[in-house]
Amino acid sequence: MFSHMHRKSRPANSFFRGLSTAVALCALVSLTSLTGCSSTPAGSAEEDLQYQLAWPAPPEEPRFVFEAELRNQSDIRDESDEDRLKRILTGHDKNSEQPVYRKPSALAARKGRLYVADPHSASIYVFDMPRRKVFQIGQREPNRTRSPISMAIDAQSRLYVLDSSAKKVMVFDSLGLFMFSVGNPGDLVKPAGVAVSRDGSRIVIVDRGSVDVDDHKVIAYAPDGKELFRIGPRGTDPGQLNIPLDATIAEDGTLHILDSGNFRIQSFDETGKFLSSFGSVGNGLGSFSRPRRITSDAEGNIYVSDASFNNVQIFTPDGSLLMWVGKAGIANLPGQYALIGAITVDETGRLYVADQYHLKVEVFRPAGTGSVTGASGRAGAAGRAP
Repeated sequence: MFSHMHRKSRPANSFFRGLSTAVALCALVSLTSLTGCSSTPAGSAEEDLQYQLAWPAPPEEPRFVFEAELRNQSDIRDESDEDRLKRILTGHDKNSEQPVYRKPSALAARKGRLYVADPHSASIYVFDMPRRKVFQIGQREPNRTRSPISMAIDAQSRLYVLDSSAKKVMVFDSLGLFMFSVGNPGDLVKPAGVAVSRDGSRIVIVDRGSVDVDDHKVIAYAPDGKELFRIGPRGTDPGQLNIPLDATIAEDGTLHILDSGNFRIQSFDETGKFLSSFGSVGNGLGSFSRPRRITSDAEGNIYVSDASFNNVQIFTPDGSLLMWVGKAGIANLPGQYALIGAITVDETGRLYVADQYHLKVEVFRPAGTGSVTGASGRAGAAGRAP
């Protein structure tokens, strides 16, 4: 269980710049004493703001540690001593800069690059950590993205972007250059999600369908556009769907579908044959209330974001709850969300979580994969110390 989180410690990922001194110390305290940590923003007369950097909470062993908040280029570039001095003397907080995106609706990550889809600006923003740059892709006509709402990435770093306006999946290479598109717009009513197999041989489009029609389905395509199989229609039986929103294809090829209207996850083999399902409606951990997105890691564990709980629940492939990350919170603090949505996990096991209310994307690294002082990003209002 979570064996990748118990590997020997290795040097911190150099992609990220260091946490502020206050946050680093707080995180070290959290990991050393397994207790919570609080801090007050400079000049604030409010009570100390409580926030958590390690998940799960004490006395459990930490599995994930807050590493970064990615909103703009300031969050991934190195701060020089001169810039730091200017910030201290002028009181300018670079973390107050506006995010580059207006609505982070989908995420994909691989090899130090985080892709953020923003349908409001018809853009895909790339946080390139190795180069410490933020740029856009999908802007060139005639293959410009119009309304990117879901993304997936394969082992060759090809990016699959579901455009709800075009009703098709646009595929870009690792450099961000358009390659080809997949999907028949005539087959789709209201596309909501995309998933891809590791080798790129199966491209799955999730169609949530109409409100009053039974056209709720999932269609799998080959890269040449050939339809491989369909799953649906609307219903509650195994293999039927009710407002499906998202899907993920695990390392072993298993297709997991977020069947949101039935408050469950359904699993299928590589040919679309039903295998199993888990989940139920409820207001407690292990159940679903408003499930929004799904992803999976290298071990086949399944991650589900829920907009009612404002957390990410992590399950084994057979549906046993392992843990959760995050909680509801109006204050913009690490691990606190008011409108959680997109999630993804990269090949290093890092978890990326988007919140549309706070307009942020947070990064959590597996515990034991590097020192906290080598991590990155700001820690919300509580971390704005010079």
